[in-house]
Amino acid sequence: MGETVRFSDAWGSLRQAQKGKRGVSLYSRWVNRPLGRVFAAAAAATAIGPNTVTALSALATTAGLVVVAAVPATAWSGVTAAALLVIGFALDSADGQVARLTGASSRAGEWLDHVVDAGKMVGVHAAVLIGFTGGGRSGGAWLLLPLAYALVAVVLFAGLTLYSLLAPRSGATPPPSTLRAVLLLPADYGVLAVAFVLWGAPEVFVVVYAALLLATTGITALLSRKWFRSLAAPVGAAPPGAPA
Repeated sequence: MGETVRFSDAWGSLRQAQKGKRGVSLYSRWVNRPLGRVFAAAAAATAIGPNTVTALSALATTAGLVVVAAVPATAWSGVTAAALLVIGFALDSADGQVARLTGASSRAGEWLDHVVDAGKMVGVHAAVLIGFTGGGRSGGAWLLLPLAYALVAVVLFAGLTLYSLLAPRSGATPPPSTLRAVLLLPADYGVLAVAFVLWGAPEVFVVVYAALLLATTGITALLSRKWFRSLAAPVGAAPPGAPA
C-alpha cells in the first residue's frame, strides 16, 4: 500500500496530475474525472489502496446492475441504479489516480482494472436484457438491442485497449478538440449510466438506449478504421490522424 497523505494535499496533487483531455468525451472531462478525483483523494487520505478502490468500483457497479435486473422498474429504482453506476464509474477513474499518487501502481492492478472494466461492459447489457424479459416491459426484436449493444461495447473496449498497447508512441500530441469530445459522448459509459434514470419509463428508455446503441456503433466503426490504418502504416510514417 502507498503512502497516506492529507485529503487537501492529495486533492491539490491530483488536480495537477490528470490525464490528457484528448480522446475523451465531455462527460469524462467534466463529470467522471473530477468525481473520481474526489474519491481518489479520500482513498489516499484514508490509506485505501488502488486495488481496493477497484473492488469498490466493481461492488457499486454490481449493485446497480442488480437493481436493473431484479428490482421492479420505477422512477426510484432507475435513479438508484443510475447513481450506483455513476459512482462505480467514478471509482474506476479513481483507482488509477490513487495508484499514481501513492506510488502503488502495478501490473497486477492494471490487469485487475481492465478485467473489471470488461465485465462491466457485458454486465450492464445483460442486466438490461434480464430487466426487459423479467419485467415484461418489452419483447420480440427489442430483446436484440442489449445483445447487439454488448457486442459493440466489447469490440470498442477491446479495440481501444489493444490500440493503446500497440500504437506507436509519437512525441507531438495535437490539442484536444471540443467538437470531438462532444461527438464521443454517446460512446461514453458514463452517459449510458446516467440514461438509467429513465429506467422507470420503459418507452422512453428503450428509445434512448437504441439511439445510444446506434451512435456507439457508428463511433466504433469509425474509430476501428482509424486505429487499423494507424497500425498498418509503416513504422516511422505519420499515422493517419492522432491516436484516439
